[in-house]
Amino acid sequence: MEQVGYQKSGKKLWFAFIPITILFLSSFTVLKAETIKVFSRYNYYLPNNEISIIAILPDDASAAEFQLNLSQGTKTIEVASDIEGQRLSATFKASILSIGTTSIHFSITQIDNIVQEGDVDIVLQEAKANAVQIDKLTGGLIADGLPFFPFGFYCVPVGNLPEKEVVHGMNLIAPYQSNLPDGLEERKAYMDRCAELGIKVQYSVNSLIGSGHNGSRGLDMSDEDKLALLKSEVKTFRDHPALLSWYINDEPDGQGRPPEILEAAYNVIHELDTYHPVSIVFMMPSQAEDFKNTMDIAMTDPYPIPGPPEQVLNNINGYGDAYKYEKSVWLVPQAFGGQEMWNREPTAKELRVMTYMGLISGAKGIQYFIRGEGNTNPQSVSAWSECSNMAVETSQMAPFLLSADDAPKVSASDERILTRAFKYKGNLLVMAINEDNTPKEFSIKVDNDGGNYKDEAALWFENRSVDFDGKQINDMIDAHGTRVYLIDQKETKKKSQISSRNLIVNPSFEILASPGQPIGFNKTYTSYEKKDLGATTFADSRQSVEGMVSLRIINPVDSGGNKIRFLPLVVNKDNSYVVTIWAKAKAQGEMPTFRLSMGLMNEIHTYEISTEWQEYSFVFTAPSSSTNNILSLELLRKGTAWFDLLQMSPTPVIQYEISEDKTAEVKIEGAPNDGQIRYAIDKAPDAKSSLYQKPITIKKASTVYAGIFEGSRQVAASKLFVPVNLALGKPVTLAIPFHEKYAANGNNSLTDGIMGSTAFKDGKWLGFSGEDLSATIDLQAKTKVNKVSGSFLCDPNSGIFLPSKILVYTSVDGDKFDLVGEQENLAGNVRGEPQLHQISVSLKEKPVRYIRLVAKAFGKIPEGYLFTGSTSWLFADEILIE
Repeated sequence: MEQVGYQKSGKKLWFAFIPITILFLSSFTVLKAETIKVFSRYNYYLPNNEISIIAILPDDASAAEFQLNLSQGTKTIEVASDIEGQRLSATFKASILSIGTTSIHFSITQIDNIVQEGDVDIVLQEAKANAVQIDKLTGGLIADGLPFFPFGFYCVPVGNLPEKEVVHGMNLIAPYQSNLPDGLEERKAYMDRCAELGIKVQYSVNSLIGSGHNGSRGLDMSDEDKLALLKSEVKTFRDHPALLSWYINDEPDGQGRPPEILEAAYNVIHELDTYHPVSIVFMMPSQAEDFKNTMDIAMTDPYPIPGPPEQVLNNINGYGDAYKYEKSVWLVPQAFGGQEMWNREPTAKELRVMTYMGLISGAKGIQYFIRGEGNTNPQSVSAWSECSNMAVETSQMAPFLLSADDAPKVSASDERILTRAFKYKGNLLVMAINEDNTPKEFSIKVDNDGGNYKDEAALWFENRSVDFDGKQINDMIDAHGTRVYLIDQKETKKKSQISSRNLIVNPSFEILASPGQPIGFNKTYTSYEKKDLGATTFADSRQSVEGMVSLRIINPVDSGGNKIRFLPLVVNKDNSYVVTIWAKAKAQGEMPTFRLSMGLMNEIHTYEISTEWQEYSFVFTAPSSSTNNILSLELLRKGTAWFDLLQMSPTPVIQYEISEDKTAEVKIEGAPNDGQIRYAIDKAPDAKSSLYQKPITIKKASTVYAGIFEGSRQVAASKLFVPVNLALGKPVTLAIPFHEKYAANGNNSLTDGIMGSTAFKDGKWLGFSGEDLSATIDLQAKTKVNKVSGSFLCDPNSGIFLPSKILVYTSVDGDKFDLVGEQENLAGNVRGEPQLHQISVSLKEKPVRYIRLVAKAFGKIPEGYLFTGSTSWLFADEILIE
């Protein structure tokens, strides 16, 4: 059978289509005379890649009946096979091939009968750091070994646009430029700056190819001189880390340039650089076939405004159909106006609609025309702000937009609302676009694809959710609005790596209230003297250790990047904690380093990062208690790094459960391989203390101390007060109710055996504003009592003061109460770190049933404190009766 393809410069191109009429046997499912498309998934491979051959079956064929087999010469290739929808795939390791072009024979069988066979050329190239590959199955790009969705703009001049726009989420620039030698140093400078910032460049050499724009002659030099300059430009920048692609022409179909000129330029570039694609922007999908051999990336630039935005759909769908499984197709949305036949530029909403029309139609890159310094293009600040909003949205959606997974069909109740679903790792992304400039209520029907989805659809960029019954989404949509729904699959059996004792908010960076920015931290700079305004910190959904996203930090210069400060952490004096984080970095000559630090704890730890995910950790023992312990993360050396699963947990972990007999069972846990755990009651352990082997029973209020020992050396320590006492579980009545803002577990908070921490917002404290605590506990039987204690929080900086004194009353019948003791607050109210205090009253032992503890509120806050003259708070939790 003859392979249909074409050649460049005497060698076959990176891809091959095999349109061959299917042979079929009457004993099987009969296929109509169709073609099966068979091709190499990637335009070329690097040594660490898996080779993948794809076969696309006709829609009426049952893929389960077919098998894709591969061989090299007489040797069968062992493959991993997969079927998804109408797609067969066969993958194998690149290590079995030699560098260069190898012909692989395929056969498609139906119950052991060959229905089609042929050959596919596989190109394996030497590893290269800045290689850019095309996934021909999806049309998406792979840059630096990761899926890459280009989102940026044409510009002239470059100026400070890279650093200005990278912080807004842009990752691509495409400067219009001269390619003459006198500007080479300027071009090198902006390329170097883009590499520092993590921005890719679509490098323009269009001034050297063909005539100028709109009939102008172009450069006043011979074709030979222009060819020499073209070769020089390619040789100069082909190894540059910022290079994404070569841009060789503007609208040749509309300008009347013959394809042969562009094919010749295409061949010259790929003879010198086989690692980067070539791109051209087109305007007439009807001529797509004529220019099929001129580029690897087909961009299209419909500029419909002030007309209806729908023209975008015609162009992007036209090129998408023409180049499916061959090339990457991008959209160039209109971001200009007020000249020639465009009497105005698009509004922010029109820009949003056009961009999302590109995304929903399968565009694998967005490059606005055009961005100028200041407000020159577009003139509207709101319009360009909307482009920036969509840059971070698209980055967050990138794994879905670039995914090859089959997604279910979706449809809207309104034909003027466009919808499409994307699937990635079992999760579903549903996109909707309102073509009309009118708000609407609508519904989206989702076909059942066998997915096991949760019962809500999160609007990923709006911080809200709507119900999802597995079949339909009901919502409203703004005029010219968009909606993006993330529907997660139900929990799998995979165990979360997040510790139940973790203290870090949003440890795996999954919670994104605003696009691109995980909650739980703020940003400053490592050094304000060295700060680089192009330093960035964004969520990256392309790779992670836990969940879907990681945190990507790009530091353009040493010590000039963002310093990430996480929310304050509560630590207790003499307790130990383990801090862990996963990290990896982009390969570079001198690998990046990062630092974890906690100033209040005198902890500073610096690590060099590798190119693979690794876990880094340290253990510290708190020299003092604090509710304001700030953990900071900094990338010190310039480079790009990803971080995930940042946790801080106490170690060893002491926890208890109150038994029915009002004793406590105490368990102590330490991480594996952490040495031996030893413990003691009401004192610190040493190397000779009891070895923890099973749960400990505590029969009275005690402090349990635990330590991790490596031989005789203690490496970590914890302690925990266990409030075993006569009041556990007993009913409580309050004379004056607590404040609704600090309700904890209601009245029972005073006898539930759960102790509050030094953080007043931990949900374990009952708060009283200017009111006394008057709590009566029913012991439910006459009981001998020796001591009554109240537990209180002292945090004057938050307006929380200890009671001035406590009074204890007892009763045998619940009617008549006798004052049996009182105790003033002797600790004072010291500003600084919050502290826990117990104030106690000793009793002459006698049988009583009811205990009433009255804690007198401090009153107005005096001078010398914050909030002077306002009413103080009283915070109480456990009342202990012994």
